[in-house]
Amino acid sequence: ISGYKVYTTEVDEILFKYPGVAMAAAVGIPDPERPGSERIKVFIKPKEEYKGKLNADEIIAYCKDKLPAIAVPKYVEFKDELPLTVTEKIFKRVLREEEIQKMKEQGLLR
Repeated sequence: ISGYKVYTTEVDEILFKYPGVAMAAAVGIPDPERPGSERIKVFIKPKEEYKGKLNADEIIAYCKDKLPAIAVPKYVEFKDELPLTVTEKIFKRVLREEEIQKMKEQGLLR
């Protein structure tokens, strides 16, 4: 991110501590405003009782309090399910590829 190494697992660990988060995955996505750079987007699966109650701005504020500024996510997306590998780990590559495809469809990337 902007020339700095950000370990998404650090972001994940902070998000797992947030009330209502069942699963979380931080991924680097291309920054359309700065070619060659990336931004952090987090995908969150809320706990059942928190569906519709979590707020992206509150999660970003929480991250600002717990992480260095460069590691704070720019975007938050809530999903009912996150893709898993055969070993039951979050399949971050799939999330990244889906996001890049969406950005291309929106004309944000070539």
